[in-house]
Amino acid sequence: MNFKPEDVVFHREEYQAHLAAKRPKDYPPLTRKEVVGKASLRHRRPNPYIQGGKALVSFVVADHDLKEDIRKAVEKIGGLERAFKPQDRILIKPNFNSDDPPPGSTALDFLEAVIELLREHGYSRITVGEGSGRPWVPTEKVLKNTGMLDKMAQLRVPVLDFDRSKYLEVPIDGDFLDVVAYPKDLEEFDKILYLPTMKTHYLAGFSMSLKLTVGFVHLCDRFLLHGDNNMFVSQRSAEISIPIKPDLIIMDGRVSFVSGGPAIGLKVHPGVILASGDPVALDVQGVRLLQNYAAVNHLTGDAWDLPQIKTAVRHGLGVKDDAEFLLVR
Repeated sequence: MNFKPEDVVFHREEYQAHLAAKRPKDYPPLTRKEVVGKASLRHRRPNPYIQGGKALVSFVVADHDLKEDIRKAVEKIGGLERAFKPQDRILIKPNFNSDDPPPGSTALDFLEAVIELLREHGYSRITVGEGSGRPWVPTEKVLKNTGMLDKMAQLRVPVLDFDRSKYLEVPIDGDFLDVVAYPKDLEEFDKILYLPTMKTHYLAGFSMSLKLTVGFVHLCDRFLLHGDNNMFVSQRSAEISIPIKPDLIIMDGRVSFVSGGPAIGLKVHPGVILASGDPVALDVQGVRLLQNYAAVNHLTGDAWDLPQIKTAVRHGLGVKDDAEFLLVR
């Protein structure tokens, strides 16, 4: 189905009907939820990227050397060694929610550059893990269509397909969610590295680091995310991040959606890379960058007033105002 950029904004019902028709009807993870137990899973270490009591967010204009630009973004907040130790088992969580081209999915050159940078710094125990969205699953199909599986095979990096994982029920105790199932595989990793893309989301307002956690959640539980006729997608997206905080986030803002999203939308080229250890601070800055563009979207007003950010702040998922983070250009 072909859309003009404005169609994504003004004909949401048509787009949602298209996605519903696209979703496989007999894929087992969509039809039944099997868990192997219940656990108080928590991956929420203190933010290592702090200066003078403030969370750091770096902002680098991408040039012609992608790996060097990523290196600069991370070094401006203190370097990889602040978050990782050589022996750490590192899980990289990219954004392959769908098999659409960037920014609908993670750019392969970005993922490859991050992996090369990690290896150059002595981090060899690297795995990439992903669970795609309901309309596009199986995840294996998405990863094949994007070329991600072939690329990881070339780089000799193992890939976790969360469709095939065993799951644990994890208490959320949020305002909108009580219990959500996450992969048991998460217990096997010491550190988590997020690689979001910087873009709008036609239901959640935006999709950056907070919403990237949705890719861990069991496909049956994603029906909870879209319950109540999608009225609380933003709030539930934030609450899904209650058990899990990435140790480092590197966001690709070279190409972004400023309306529509997360799979298709109106595309612009901010040409930036951001890094932080605080998902709220990073997402606030990403929202502000997208607000520089004239577009019909969900990102009007103060970033701190957006439901996804307000919910994250209420649950202590990151900084709570501008005074608590520092932008490093």
